[in-house]
Amino acid sequence: MTVPQNPFPPSPLPQPKRGKRGLVIAGAAMTALVLLCCGIGVAALNGDDKDSSQLGAVSVPSTEPVTTATAPATGSTTTPAESTTTAEAPPTTKAAAKPRVIKGRGDDVVDIPPLTELSVVVFDCRCSSNTVLKSDGPESLLVNEIGKYKGKRWINLEEGAQTTQFEINASGRWTLTIGSVDQLATKAASGKVSGKGDDVIVLGGSATKAKITHSKGSSNFVVKAYSLETGDGGLLVNEIGGYSGTRPLPAPALVEVTADGSWSISPS
Repeated sequence: MTVPQNPFPPSPLPQPKRGKRGLVIAGAAMTALVLLCCGIGVAALNGDDKDSSQLGAVSVPSTEPVTTATAPATGSTTTPAESTTTAEAPPTTKAAAKPRVIKGRGDDVVDIPPLTELSVVVFDCRCSSNTVLKSDGPESLLVNEIGKYKGKRWINLEEGAQTTQFEINASGRWTLTIGSVDQLATKAASGKVSGKGDDVIVLGGSATKAKITHSKGSSNFVVKAYSLETGDGGLLVNEIGGYSGTRPLPAPALVEVTADGSWSISPS
């Protein structure tokens, strides 16, 4: 059976290059962006009923065995050959590992198998006093807040980084989720995104700059971004309280936002 080809394949993204700091954002973040583009292409195919009629009929070969009758020679004895059918095992696809979810209460030290890939952690704590999350990786201090917290942070951004342990200071119940960029990062294929609190975003589009805003916040507002094409990037914004401004931000990019208020990123 011939499977029709998708008439709306995603446009291939350029292969990323290593940046000066040896960033490893390329593979994981590009995978998330390509999967997002593929989803848009498939949705376009499935949503157009008119085009389905133009795919033509698909010919399915008969599965009935073909028997050829041969007249035996006079005086000869014909012994029918045994038919042997070997069923091929269907191809197996290795399922992607699910995000690791760890739950607890109060102060704790969480050990994990050595993790070297660029990843995202989601920390959710129903706390009332100091809330701190540290790793033994290069990022070290990931969360330092007072009261309840829920947000995303990246880990192992630089090549050669490794994380094996998290230290948690909390006064209540908490959940720590660890996964890949394509599993846990926020996807923004259009290049425009808004949110509240800490987040990690795979930013699509082709803009070279973006307007960034922060409101209803009184603490540090920090934005970091790295190009998925070159690996170059760094700190874009580091302010306290409200902010509004335009900064160079070549898309597609991997972006991390630290905020206690509402923020937005819009290509300009």
